[in-house]
Amino acid sequence: MISIHEKDSTEFMITNKKILITGGAGFIGSHLVEKLTRDNEVTVFDNNLENANRYLSSNVQKGVNWIQGDVCHYESFADVVKGQEVIYHLASVLGVQKVVNESRKTLETTLLGTRNLFEAIVSTGTQPERVVNISTSEVFGNASGNSDDKDASIGTENDPRLSYASSKLMGEHIAWAYHREYQIPVVNVRPFNIYGPRRVGEHAIGFFAIKAILNNDITVFGDGSQLRSWCYIDDFCQGMLAVGKESKAIGEDYNIGNSSTATTIYNLAQQMVRVGESSSSIITTDHPFSDIGVRAIGAQKAKNHLGYSPMVDLEEGLQKTFAWYREHLDDFRHWG
Repeated sequence: MISIHEKDSTEFMITNKKILITGGAGFIGSHLVEKLTRDNEVTVFDNNLENANRYLSSNVQKGVNWIQGDVCHYESFADVVKGQEVIYHLASVLGVQKVVNESRKTLETTLLGTRNLFEAIVSTGTQPERVVNISTSEVFGNASGNSDDKDASIGTENDPRLSYASSKLMGEHIAWAYHREYQIPVVNVRPFNIYGPRRVGEHAIGFFAIKAILNNDITVFGDGSQLRSWCYIDDFCQGMLAVGKESKAIGEDYNIGNSSTATTIYNLAQQMVRVGESSSSIITTDHPFSDIGVRAIGAQKAKNHLGYSPMVDLEEGLQKTFAWYREHLDDFRHWG
């Protein structure tokens, strides 16, 4: 099968559609906005527009209908949903420390926000061509090494970190319920460790990059043996465009990431010191919260169905990410 990147560059581009992106001012959402705004009528609904306004070009900003609001407030959200043809639902609480500190808000944003989205679709008579619901690789719990798309399983112990993964798994079930009962054309997507320019929330690659640029010690939790596969944002967006357009994606769930980049956290830190030409030392410390040992993607289904084949290797992706953080270093010195 020909990969997405080997096909004509416009084949998976969505055009002439009314598109809603909830959480569209965030990291993934803002990159989707860049790729969609030129040829579509794009609306972003987000409770914080600051970062998109700061880092997106003025030309992109002018082409978007920006609405500040909370997906948990149905009355202000329903009118935004009406008449949308393609919907990307990204709104959620992000960042491990924030999830641990705000587990109730984490649950509420995903569960109530996702329910409000689908209720708004039904109540307004909207008939979208596609609703792409963003879940998480954490739905696989602590056993996600090369996980199949249907292997999701989460523990139930009193661990605030699980509030994010648990709510996202229930968000998938909410989407499937409306798909079955109202024939809404749903796709669930589980991102695996997406990184790149404009990621402003807490994230290992962002933290490591700033510390490396400043030549400060890089702290790794535990012994650094945790395994992750890393996907550059442009590759992930190609997958998002594909599930937003390909009719065969309807009614499916997909793991989307880059299996070829799997490495331990300690090895990642070493590679970032080298790529960043840094004199940083790597130190280890105890975990401040629970962690997941293995989160390496199995994405054969996305490859078979969609021709999804990520092209940016970790070296290239880190170089591009370092360049962006260097350009905006003053905004992130507090991470160092």
